Amino acid sequence: MNSIRTRLLVWLLLPLTAIAAIVSLETFYAAKRISSDLHDRTLLAAMLTLSENIVASSGSLLADATLEMLTDNLGDEFFYYVKGPEGAFVTGYSGYPRPPEGVELIDAEPIFYDGVYAGAPVRVVAVRQLLSGRELNGWTTITTWQQNTERDELTLSLFARSLVRLILLVLAAGAIVWFAVSVGLRPLVQLQQAIENRTPYDLNPIKRAMPVELSGIVNSMNELFERVARSKRNRERFIGNAAHQLRNPVAAIKVQAQAALASGKQDDLESGLEQIAETSDETGKMINQMLAGASAHALSGESMEVFDLAKTVANATQTVAANALDKGQEISLNLSPETLSYRGNEILLQEAIVNLVENAIRHNDENTAIEVSLSVNDDDIEISVADTGQGFSEEEFLELSQPFLTRGENQNGSGLGLSISKDISKSHGGYLATTALPGGKKISIMLPIIKTAA
Repeated sequence: MNSIRTRLLVWLLLPLTAIAAIVSLETFYAAKRISSDLHDRTLLAAMLTLSENIVASSGSLLADATLEMLTDNLGDEFFYYVKGPEGAFVTGYSGYPRPPEGVELIDAEPIFYDGVYAGAPVRVVAVRQLLSGRELNGWTTITTWQQNTERDELTLSLFARSLVRLILLVLAAGAIVWFAVSVGLRPLVQLQQAIENRTPYDLNPIKRAMPVELSGIVNSMNELFERVARSKRNRERFIGNAAHQLRNPVAAIKVQAQAALASGKQDDLESGLEQIAETSDETGKMINQMLAGASAHALSGESMEVFDLAKTVANATQTVAANALDKGQEISLNLSPETLSYRGNEILLQEAIVNLVENAIRHNDENTAIEVSLSVNDDDIEISVADTGQGFSEEEFLELSQPFLTRGENQNGSGLGLSISKDISKSHGGYLATTALPGGKKISIMLPIIKTAA
């Protein structure tokens, strides 16, 4: 049943076979009714012929020629029994089949019933009629019967012919269905060939005309191709930008080391080592940020656990609070609620919050205020970082959310903070948003509300 063709064939032929079986059963009973009705009429005609012969012969036995003619016409051996007025035996065969219990003869109205004669099943017709003749005058009961061999053979013959036609019809329907299914599934084969003929680098959308039923699959595949191509472009751009960003600090470390060695002075050597240490710290931080971004893209349900999101926001704020104070900035924390169970990756979310706060510290002047907040509404959880520094438009925000992009007048950052925060938010089913404030701006991590087990 792994084949669609086989499934369609089975599910089409099974109901058809069931209907054919029901029709065959109905055909059998119809053939039996037709055969019984035909033989009953023939048996009644034979009885009427017998009645005329009895009157003509004054109750004598049927002539051999007449009996032979009736037997040939009926197909089975013919028997009769005649009982005259007052129950007197007139002529016929002894031991005739009696009517069933409770069945009485009505004057001039024949009755039919099944019986047994000489150990064989027979069909019987009996009638009580008024005869007028020289020797036979009065109410006479005539009973005739015949074996069921011919009737059963006719029933089976009619049923067999109908059954053969039904079987041929089912087989023909099966062949037609197989052909129709094969033709109907041909677009699937063509789609498979179109995909197999592609190279690993061909991510262009499928433009082959397809039936309506396959349009959804083709559209989904084209969307998948687009996402893969976009991911591939982003990865290639990220690798190129990362290589470019890492080239500068590595070159700077080399120049600083060469300058310190060439000077030969103790003070220059110590100063060079301090510069090398600072550059190494910045480079290491950038590498960690790039690893965080890669981890956000590869985040799965297995790496998520339940933790206190409010505590994580507080820890992230405390981590960089000293930097704000050193720069003469005021930083505050507003948690509402003060505890909040959330299921996600605590390390990545803390990294995202730290990035937003560091960006606010780095890109704002002294004597500015920064507020980190946690709030919950009906639809989302909002972790926001608001400041009183310079704002930016939606277009600028979208541009700065790209990796390695910073403002033109401030190039002392790696350009990864907003990008990584956006990726981490997205990996948790949320998004990064910005809101213009009077005299400042607010950047928020919006997370979906997830019910956690108690």
